[in-house]
Amino acid sequence: MKRINYIILLLAGFNFLNAQVLITAGTSPTPAANAQAVLELYSKDQNKGLLMPKVSLTATNNASPFPSHIAGMTVYNTNTTTAALTGVTPGFYYNNGSSWSKLEVQLPNTGDIKYSSTAPDHDGWYLLNGRAISTLPASVQTRATALGFSTTLPDSTDRYLKSRSASETLGTTGGSSTVTLAQANLPNVTYNATTVSSGIHNHTYNDRASGVTASAEGGSSRTVVDDGSNSSTTSSTGAHAHTFSVSTGGSNTPLSLQPKYLSAYMFVYLGQ
Repeated sequence: MKRINYIILLLAGFNFLNAQVLITAGTSPTPAANAQAVLELYSKDQNKGLLMPKVSLTATNNASPFPSHIAGMTVYNTNTTTAALTGVTPGFYYNNGSSWSKLEVQLPNTGDIKYSSTAPDHDGWYLLNGRAISTLPASVQTRATALGFSTTLPDSTDRYLKSRSASETLGTTGGSSTVTLAQANLPNVTYNATTVSSGIHNHTYNDRASGVTASAEGGSSRTVVDDGSNSSTTSSTGAHAHTFSVSTGGSNTPLSLQPKYLSAYMFVYLGQ
């Protein structure tokens, strides 16, 4: 107990004399306290670490074992609970003033795909632009080959992602942004039509033939003059029907399949 009191008094003295506190493990030489830090820990042999307080949390929305949520509080949780949305598992947690959040670093795995608004390769992410595998660093070439990209990286230019089928090779590109309908693509509909009259019927016609040149015997010809215009009808003898066709008016213009979109760069993670 006396030792603890001495440490508290020593720290209090540091606080009184200087705004920075340096706690060291090991003998001199001891560095000067960093002017930017309120508290600095130093291990001369570089074999010591900071051990956070271990607590047993019950849920992310429960302050227990603390009486209330305290923003900035950081602990190491040792407990496991299975609540669907508020369960906790062992690890570091920080409090934001209303709940606990786990401190986790979620690293990508080789082969992960992502979109980005920047074009250059970065942090182990390589742009899918169809380049030769041989242009990549040696270690990256090995990982790319292990994924099945033995010659080139896939070219994602103007492409959408789809889940590969059982028969597809990873990285295969295909598809089209347009399609032209064929007759087989149209609905199977039969259009029925009839003429206005069927069976025994007649037609009207006009016999006007003014100005028609007619042949005459002896090789001479003369112009038939008929200034009259008479309407007549054909005989109604004999049943017959008529056929007709309807133009579709189509021009065989392809349909666009591309919906509204936001363009971005596509990357694959191949490590550093």
